[in-house]
Amino acid sequence: MMLPVRFSALPALPILFLLATSFFPAGANDTAFGGSAASPYPVHTKEVRMVSEDITIRSDARTGNWLYTCEFVFENLSEEPVSILMGMPFSAMTADAEEAEFMVTPSGGNKIGPGKPMVWDFTAAVDGKRVAVTAGKPTVNPKIKDLNYMAAYTWPMHFAGRSSSKDRPTSRPGRAPRVHPSQKRKNQAIRRVRNTYTLAPTESAGNIHLDYILKTGGLWHDGRIGHSRLRVIHENTRFLLPPKRPEHKPHLSGLPGYIAPAGYKIRSGDGPLVIEWDLRDFAPKEDLEVIFRHRELMIMDHTQTVFSEATDRAQGLRRLRNLPYAAHGYSFKNKTLRDYFATLWYPMHDPSFKESDFSKMSRQLIADAKREEAKMKR
Repeated sequence: MMLPVRFSALPALPILFLLATSFFPAGANDTAFGGSAASPYPVHTKEVRMVSEDITIRSDARTGNWLYTCEFVFENLSEEPVSILMGMPFSAMTADAEEAEFMVTPSGGNKIGPGKPMVWDFTAAVDGKRVAVTAGKPTVNPKIKDLNYMAAYTWPMHFAGRSSSKDRPTSRPGRAPRVHPSQKRKNQAIRRVRNTYTLAPTESAGNIHLDYILKTGGLWHDGRIGHSRLRVIHENTRFLLPPKRPEHKPHLSGLPGYIAPAGYKIRSGDGPLVIEWDLRDFAPKEDLEVIFRHRELMIMDHTQTVFSEATDRAQGLRRLRNLPYAAHGYSFKNKTLRDYFATLWYPMHDPSFKESDFSKMSRQLIADAKREEAKMKR
């Protein structure tokens, strides 16, 4: 998420915006920073508010990479012009050779030098025009110690004052102002920023973690985002998302199935799994996080479950035989099977599914179940 920062190298009321990070490489909202492009630090700015953000995070089905598209609308609420340095913070590539071996490079991505942002194909555009970005190493603001970034891409921006924008379209809190094409150049108290970039999938203990920093949005104006639209489109059927089951406790942070923040809706079935948030007057207190589980481990996790939840041995064996098919995105015609497996994970139909994709473990599981079913028929 973009953050605001004071920045003495620019005139007026300079601010630098950066993206936040976590232990795993993550996306984040724009933020404001002070200091310089080479060494910025996060600050709070009252002059500029984040009118809206529209974030789409898509997993590439072929490579597993996370593809980020971030659209922001900012508005200068002061009467005076504001010059800022805007940007996004990321994790940095380590200089330690042993640690670097654990840093994941996206499929098709180039190697990154030590100290450089661990992000690929980063772009920034302001009001539809591509702008040059500078890599820097943020320092810690002693007043905001918890916002500690390792690296960032930054770019300068300028907001006109409200008084200098004649016939400026007004906007209610929580709504992006409507700007007629003829007014786009006149009203530069409102600026639009678009960022795109790629991150590698980060896997730990068989789980894949998706993160996007939202809390940094609290550094803009009054700490609220007018309209926050967040969208995760998951197409990678190698990783599944277990739903909350009525008989189970809520998912805990760090475990498969955990989703934050609250207020999301999920769509799944014939297409990719989609998690969506539509939040108004949003004061972010936690970051976006989704934890998926590797399908081979999900199969292992549920080999006993399908029997314990079956009404008889025949039903248990039938579910066991079909478990690998369900995990690989096979779309069952049988509604009973389809509905049951939807209680174990959100269904994700994979039209490219082939039985040859089964692992040795899955093939053995199917063979064992068929053998036991054959014994029952004797």
